[in-house]
Amino acid sequence: QQVKPRSCITSAMNLLATNRRVELRAMGKAINKAVTIAEILKRKMPLHQITALSSCEIVTIYKPLEEGLDTVVNQHYVSCLTITLSEESTGLDVDDIGYQPPLPREDIHPGDYNAATPDITAAT
Repeated sequence: QQVKPRSCITSAMNLLATNRRVELRAMGKAINKAVTIAEILKRKMPLHQITALSSCEIVTIYKPLEEGLDTVVNQHYVSCLTITLSEESTGLDVDDIGYQPPLPREDIHPGDYNAATPDITAAT
């Protein structure tokens, strides 16, 4: 099922506003999209990141339509990625090999996320 990155970004930002933490998971060809979404989110607000890469076994069982035939089992492995993004470092293992601290303030451009930085033009 194809999901547009924009809807994932909006959903993740809404979750971060309430839960302070979001987890992105992807398998196979969707890994590229998950990494892109995480990088966009990190540039909208200061987020701590932990990335974990693993391998998932996919087992497909084909049952015969006719009697007398054998069941066919097909198994293969797919790369799996989990990206945890959090506004706070509490509860995260900052010594994890996949940990990345938030980007410097000058690299963050909130855009449509106005809660991250106050509007200085309104004060002048």
